[in-house]
Amino acid sequence: MKKISRILTITFLSLVGILVALAMTIYVLSSIRMNKTYAVNSIPIPKFSKTADILEGKRLYQSRGCSDCHDVDGSGKTFIEDPAIGTLSGSNLTAGKGGILSERTDEELAIAIRHGVGKNGRALIFMPSTDFQGMTNEDVGKLISYLRSTPAVDKPQGEVKPGPLGRFLFLIGEIPVFVSAEIINHNSVHLTNITPSISIEYGKYVASTCTGCHGFDLKGGPIQGAPPEWPPAQNISKTGLNHYTEANFIQTIRTGKRPDGSEMKFPMPWKSLGQLTDTELKALWRYLQTID
Repeated sequence: MKKISRILTITFLSLVGILVALAMTIYVLSSIRMNKTYAVNSIPIPKFSKTADILEGKRLYQSRGCSDCHDVDGSGKTFIEDPAIGTLSGSNLTAGKGGILSERTDEELAIAIRHGVGKNGRALIFMPSTDFQGMTNEDVGKLISYLRSTPAVDKPQGEVKPGPLGRFLFLIGEIPVFVSAEIINHNSVHLTNITPSISIEYGKYVASTCTGCHGFDLKGGPIQGAPPEWPPAQNISKTGLNHYTEANFIQTIRTGKRPDGSEMKFPMPWKSLGQLTDTELKALWRYLQTID
């Protein structure tokens, strides 16, 4: 009996040791990648002061989902709080205490938005820059000019702490957005501007906002880093939207109600996307119809 007990104890302790070693390995390997620094060349970002341009920057902030992580007033908020995935919070983008705006140049902010890289060259954690890497200099400039026009909000930085499961899923490639800087081409040349039009090209430009949840192929599935209770993102390719017309697709985005009368539920940010213009939505529809 004592021999069996001894064997069980040794087996248990061995399993605990293996699990501890595995956890430490996951932590170390993920930390190395999360703490990596990147060199990104700075390019001049246009500044805007006209009311129409500031309002366009505000619309971009709202329609591109910035408030989902940085709150409606830009002060930041905790958007995921899960012991397994981690605690993730958006930065305070105002000039108030705890905010970063007064400490960043427009060019540094543009690098953070489009490259997922902070002032010190370190990768930003869970910054979905893959959604914004193609944003034009003009649109980035209007977005930043809007941020600089907003009131200062005193609010400390929320916690950013990847959890054990989040780190593991990141290591095996299931949550690349944890360090989007890893998969972005930092030598790409950004467009100065793009003319809004009901075209496939412009629709592709708008659709980049959707990739964070719907995937790079826009065919849906589990959302990166989302808690298990979140529903999977819908397939928004031509096949996934085969029961939609252009008209009711746009109506669904505007109202949050599908053609069958059911309501779109969180985390689908239909209120934010409802800020897209008719031209943007029609171009988006046209582009999505090319994905089969």
